[in-house]
Amino acid sequence: MPIPTPNKDESKNDFIKRCMLDHTMVSEYEISQRNAICQDSFDTKLEAQKISFDYDGTLSTKQGYEKANQLINKGVEVYIISARENKEGMLERAKKLGIPESKIYATGSNKAKVEKIKELRITKHYDNNPDVIKQLGNIGELI
Repeated sequence: MPIPTPNKDESKNDFIKRCMLDHTMVSEYEISQRNAICQDSFDTKLEAQKISFDYDGTLSTKQGYEKANQLINKGVEVYIISARENKEGMLERAKKLGIPESKIYATGSNKAKVEKIKELRITKHYDNNPDVIKQLGNIGELI
């Protein structure tokens, strides 16, 4: 019997509710088993995501750092993609988070940043620039 999978932009709470009430899940599993299976299904979806953060005003903030740390702890592949000219000033914070230098990009402009995000097939990008978010459509999120 197929286990439900999360929809692309479905929140964890919405998915867990839907998964727990799924006909197949209700008929096959006890409630504690269903909960564990649904949690695992959502977390597995997260592992397939590639999430990036702008640096200045985003990852450099307490909120951005905590969000990145939370995602990394769940096994998400995290990148830093910035419009900065070079990555030197971003390396220390990236190292604290465990983000390898190979996943840090200094693109030199917002236009090049958006292109790099698309090229890398990033599934969610956090940024503090509304123009960048607008250009990215549903993968961009303001922080």
